Amino acid sequence: MTDQFEVSAEGQDASRTGRFFQGSRRLFLTRSVASAAVIAPAAALLVTQTANAATLSANNLGAEDAFNEIRKDEDTHVSFLKSALGSYARPKPTFKELKQTSRANFVNLAQVFENVGVGAYLLAAPAIVNKGYLAAAGSILTIEARHAGYLNSLLGKPLSTNGSFDKPIPQAQIVQDVMPFIKSLNGGSDPSKPLKNDIDILNFALLLEYLEATFYDINVPIYYR
Repeated sequence: MTDQFEVSAEGQDASRTGRFFQGSRRLFLTRSVASAAVIAPAAALLVTQTANAATLSANNLGAEDAFNEIRKDEDTHVSFLKSALGSYARPKPTFKELKQTSRANFVNLAQVFENVGVGAYLLAAPAIVNKGYLAAAGSILTIEARHAGYLNSLLGKPLSTNGSFDKPIPQAQIVQDVMPFIKSLNGGSDPSKPLKNDIDILNFALLLEYLEATFYDINVPIYYR
């Protein structure tokens, strides 16, 4: 189990030659164009969501609105990553123990998941080679950070639990945090193994987004209808 995203010798060479995994240059260009086509509307969607959030905040955003917005964001992140990865997207895992027994338990676990998400994307960013993928991951990171800040505040904690500079979370720690909630990977790659290229990294992110989206889809209708 690795403590950070690793790039193999082939991956390092791919970075220098403009490829993020061994394959033809044509394949790389094709996937870059495809990802750009997905990123453009996704970016517009994020801008719209941010504007909507600003309007709600100006009108005293309540917890019900906030959690439904967070739920929508996480569902959108899943859809976006699946579209960006195409046939390379990992299958959705089967989860367990995500339904919470109280509103307090739900909010506390949501706070943990969102802060893990921030640390995971911060860890991934320096290892992503494709600029389109990096831009997309960065736009998701900022949304995850907004969620985390809201939940930190809701629980009476500092907006940033790490102070003025956030910190990446080691891959091994992320895996340790999320695996208790995963019953089966359903054929998807082992998240504890080294992530050698952009596809591996985005699939790792997709695993976390599947977890968050499923968590909110189960609990928000129960506690924040």
